[in-house]
This record gives sequence, C-alpha cells and structure tokens, in this order.
Amino acid sequence: MNKIGIRAHDIGQFNAKTLSNKVMEHGFDGVQLVFKKAIDRPVNFNDLTEIKQFFTNPMIMMLGAYFNPIHPDKKILEEGIENFKNHLKIANDLNAKYVGTETGSLMGSPWGYVEENHNEASLNTVIDVFKDLAKTAKKYNSYIAIEGAYAHVAYSPVRIKKILDEIRSPYIKVTIDLYNYLHIGNYKDRMNIFEDCLNLLKNDIVIFHLKDFIVEKDNLVQVGLGQGLMDYPKIISRIKEVKPDAYLIFEGVTNDDIASSYNYIKNLLEGK
Repeated sequence: MNKIGIRAHDIGQFNAKTLSNKVMEHGFDGVQLVFKKAIDRPVNFNDLTEIKQFFTNPMIMMLGAYFNPIHPDKKILEEGIENFKNHLKIANDLNAKYVGTETGSLMGSPWGYVEENHNEASLNTVIDVFKDLAKTAKKYNSYIAIEGAYAHVAYSPVRIKKILDEIRSPYIKVTIDLYNYLHIGNYKDRMNIFEDCLNLLKNDIVIFHLKDFIVEKDNLVQVGLGQGLMDYPKIISRIKEVKPDAYLIFEGVTNDDIASSYNYIKNLLEGK
C-alpha cells in the first residue's frame, strides 16, 4: 500500500525528537524534510546522528533541497546547486530515498511566472543543470525527484518527460503535484492533466504531493484534503492502480486539517 507522509514543517519547527514524535502522533509513515524549515537548530552534515536516530521511523521520504536552477543571480544559483549536491551526498546515510526540487523561474525570487520560463532556451538550461546533478546522484547512489509547475520551466507533464528523455538517467525520478500544474484557465481539466502525468511519467513517478483547493475570486486557494474540488476517490484509486509503491506526501496541509486529511486519505487507501 502507498505510504503517507507530510512536509515536516507544515507540522512546525522543533528539535528532531519532538518533531519525530509529532509526526508519529498524527500517524504518518514519513516526512518530506527541509532541515532549515523543520529543525530548530542548524544541521551538521558531518554528524547526522540525531537526524538518523529520530527519522528512521518515521522515515525520510524526501529531503527537500529546493533551489531555482535558472536563477538569474549566478551566486544564488551556484549556492543552490552546491546545497543540492550536499543533500545528495548525505541522502543514503539518512536512508532518504529522494532529494527534491522544482524546475525554476527566470523571475529569480520568488519563483513566479514570466513568459520566458516556457521557452526552449530555459528548458535547455534546466536540462544542463540536472544533467550535472545526475552525475552527483550516481556518484552517491542517491536519487533526484524533480517536480513541475505551471509557472516554472516544466509547466506540463510533457516538459518533465522531455527533461527525462534528454538526460536519460536512472537517478532522476518525478514528483507529481497536480495542483502545481493548475491555474484559473485550466483547473477544470485537472483530471485529464492527472492522466497525462500517469501516462507519460508512470515509470518514473516516486512521489505524489497531495493538495486540495477551491476557487475564490478567480484564484485557486488551498484547503484541507477532501474539502475542495479534487476528486480524491478517483485520484487515489488511480494511484493504487498505477503506482502502488509511490509515497503520498501532504504539502501545505496544516493545523486542524492535518488530522482530517490523514483520516480521509487513509480511508480511501483502505477502500472505506
């Protein structure tokens, strides 16, 4: 059965022991862990004893080392690449399956939409960055999980597929975040987009980010799982059919919505 996880800092920022206990209290199998957002003190990459002690159970499903691979500020870009490589280096030591990031924006910070994100030159730049990162992943026998989003370079499942086809590395896998592909102009087509993800990328999908939303004043607004427009009975059914080993990670689910969302998805997985 698919294991259920949560982005750790959506629970809060604590020491490793307290955070681990809170994750387990909610019933989650694992976490998406971004050290600087979830752990309340700097993590020493040369001494990971505490992280290993408290994040074996729950497991680390993904180390979040998100950076902007086409950031126009070269210094920020180089720092992001170096940080990502450092995470690839330690992933195995933490039994962390994947190190994750998105495909970026020429806006810099924040990573918003600009038209040039969707051109071929931007795509080729991102391909070059991930081609280099794939070599580091191979060196340390760790895996990259890339994630598309409409505002970014990989604005569709087709663009993610092109990145995979160009690099052809077994060390690059895929996170599907259906919500990230949506905007006010295409959200009604969400299930077709989801099927495109499954059909094009199913051999490489390792994680699904679970989000739900409503529409308010022509904006998509996140809500707890089962409270919005996503057809989760159908989505979970299809995931169970196509990717029964993929991790299901809640992202942006917080406060009281955590418990209700967990129970909702757990019941769907169990066929209740």
